[in-house]
Amino acid sequence: MQRDLFLQLLESGDIVSIYSPLFKGEQYTEFEKFLIAFMDNEEYGPDLGVIMGRLETIKKMGVQDRFFRFEGRSYDRVHALPAYLESSRLRLYCLCISSKVLILGNGGVKETQTYQEDPYLNKCVETLQKIDFEIRMRENRKEITIKGTQLHGDLSFYIND
Repeated sequence: MQRDLFLQLLESGDIVSIYSPLFKGEQYTEFEKFLIAFMDNEEYGPDLGVIMGRLETIKKMGVQDRFFRFEGRSYDRVHALPAYLESSRLRLYCLCISSKVLILGNGGVKETQTYQEDPYLNKCVETLQKIDFEIRMRENRKEITIKGTQLHGDLSFYIND
């Protein structure tokens, strides 16, 4: 099934801008769905606090590898929060497009050794991998460019689900 989405700008800053996919017909972006799922959860509230704290640091210092754990495949830009140094079972998956552009996806509780073993987490990562592929194709064709902290061009996509 083909789904269309738009990369919605959530925050624009001088150091980092943050985007999140919004699927057509849905009210919330992928990141907003993540927040809604865990913001009132007593068990994972501290983990969400770690992730939100890390996002605040990223907004002040830029998108740096040390803030993330690498996920996905070697050819994509999928990463997860929190970083290796922080212990948490809650994962937020994202695309580190550049040192100034971050795309926040969705995530959840990681209870398996790898995200691939959990159907929901695997879908979160695969969605970002498909978005990353489309962005790279458009970057190569100069249809999407990065100017400062902003993505410019057509930020609407179709991905196969």
